[in-house]
Amino acid sequence: MTNISLKSIKYESIKAIINSISEADRISRAEISEKTDLSLVTVGKIADALLERNVVTQIKEIRSQAGRRAGLLSVNPERFALILDFTRYQFRCAILNLRLDTLDKFTFAYRLNASFEENVQAFLAETSANVRRTYDVEQNCIGVGVAVPGPYDASTDRVLTSRVPELGEVPLGEIVRRHFRDLPVVIDSHINAAARSNIRHVENYEQKNIVYWYVSDHFVCGVYVVAGNLILGKNGHACDLGSVRQLTGCTLEKKIADAKDQDEVTDILSLSVYNLIMALNPHVIILDFAFPFDCDTIIPSLNDVLRMQYGMKPEDMPELRRAWCKSHNSHRGLTMSLRELWLNEIVYGPSEGSF
Repeated sequence: MTNISLKSIKYESIKAIINSISEADRISRAEISEKTDLSLVTVGKIADALLERNVVTQIKEIRSQAGRRAGLLSVNPERFALILDFTRYQFRCAILNLRLDTLDKFTFAYRLNASFEENVQAFLAETSANVRRTYDVEQNCIGVGVAVPGPYDASTDRVLTSRVPELGEVPLGEIVRRHFRDLPVVIDSHINAAARSNIRHVENYEQKNIVYWYVSDHFVCGVYVVAGNLILGKNGHACDLGSVRQLTGCTLEKKIADAKDQDEVTDILSLSVYNLIMALNPHVIILDFAFPFDCDTIIPSLNDVLRMQYGMKPEDMPELRRAWCKSHNSHRGLTMSLRELWLNEIVYGPSEGSF
């Protein structure tokens, strides 16, 4: 195989094949064709090009009967994304492979006797040293994803947030690129990234209106997604659902912070969920809970309240779902963004194409 071109093939077809391979441990060309509705010829051409570029690997398919063995495909296990998490003062780092599995992680010990920027620099220096001892960063890292607790303004290289206000005073992108030169860097709100990760699990998500809603005992926020696109406000901000006032005048975030158990959380959320349904009429609401108690009965209870207390008919109600991943949905979302950026560069080159 030599220089098989991908430019003549629809980008969405390439992306569909990569997603199919990424979601499976090992998969045949025939299975990809069936899953994506693409012809076997198209799948074969794209698969050969991805093999040539070391994006995927192939092993021989073991069969008991005689016949041609085309081989099973999997994403290159050596490729990875580096995720830096600044959503709290305990900075975290994670390594995720192209299948979105977490391979490694560690937490930085914040130094109270140093400034915020000094801590950022120390965290990045430690991360760079630790990762380079174990992984071939230059050869196999597809990029660096940075999770932040608010909207990121690329024009000023600042994060707009009250949760870690010092992020509004440091040029985060410049500092990260200084430690990881020549690697693409994606900086985004952890809520936006988590929404991108979760909507992919909704069947035909590109044809639906979806609300992703993060609810914890200290932070409430969400994103409205229409036809696969995040609908963001000024400066790329997600929906600040936690600031919505309740009948008592207290914010939703404050009321949930004071809740003692899942029954109380359900009571508080029910009115907000009802109002959200009336305002946006979504197909699906994804609820991502982060509480120190079990949350398994919250969604069934919310469904009951919507029917019995607010008189909603089942056919008029959206599907309420729990988030698919127990934690760090944003890490997966950032890895997906980096994976698409990397694939886009493979197809179009570093200076062509965008998405």
